[in-house]
Amino acid sequence: MSILKNEKYKGDAMLQKSFTVDFLTKEKKVNKGEIPQYYVENSHPAIITPEVFDLVQHEFNKRKNVKGYKTGGECFSGKTICGECGSFYGSKVWHSTSKYRRMIWQCNAKFKNDKKCGTPHLYEDTLKLAFTEAFNNILENKEEILQGYEAIIQALTDTSKLDKESVKLQSETEVVNELLQKCVEENAHSALDQAEYEERYKALAERYGNIKNGIEGINEKRLERRAKQENIVTFIKELEQREYIVDFFIINRI
Repeated sequence: MSILKNEKYKGDAMLQKSFTVDFLTKEKKVNKGEIPQYYVENSHPAIITPEVFDLVQHEFNKRKNVKGYKTGGECFSGKTICGECGSFYGSKVWHSTSKYRRMIWQCNAKFKNDKKCGTPHLYEDTLKLAFTEAFNNILENKEEILQGYEAIIQALTDTSKLDKESVKLQSETEVVNELLQKCVEENAHSALDQAEYEERYKALAERYGNIKNGIEGINEKRLERRAKQENIVTFIKELEQREYIVDFFIINRI
């Protein structure tokens, strides 16, 4: 976690993540707002591209906002979703010490909600059969999918409208920032009514903050589409070399 969230790998640096509490004892403390922090872009040569780093952060946020997400060694982990609460299904073992031992999959939040989810548990054999049928159905349309995938990627991941909106907001940011500076300079050199000044400054600062939030929202949408593009490209590469599944255990080699 400390590696995947460390901005130094993309060439940036967050200064004063921690600070020295006592210079005599050299005691250090994690900075939780006690002193200012400064973010420096391009402070040193990057190991990975900023785009890759941002995609990783996007994946963190996506998993954080999903109910019941758990990674695991099972091939269906993080793949099956409850139709009622949206939580992921997790594997459970029934009758683990008897001859009736069965692997089942069940909503991870089934007994955590105020109202128990009505979605049923699924036997692993049922999931394997469903996956095999779905996978083979996709392969039946393999050539058609491969012929049109570039158009699909373009349609699903186009960011031209977002780019235009981002440029517009960036220009507006510069204008509002200049107005803020003029407001501060005017107050420093003239005897203004402080109540009016504070109200004017607060309105400009709020406008600036809203624009920044808008830009962040656009960047997040960009990342979502970029992540979608990566997933589609990976899927296409796999599809190009896959054959029909006749035995589920072939999946172990996929």
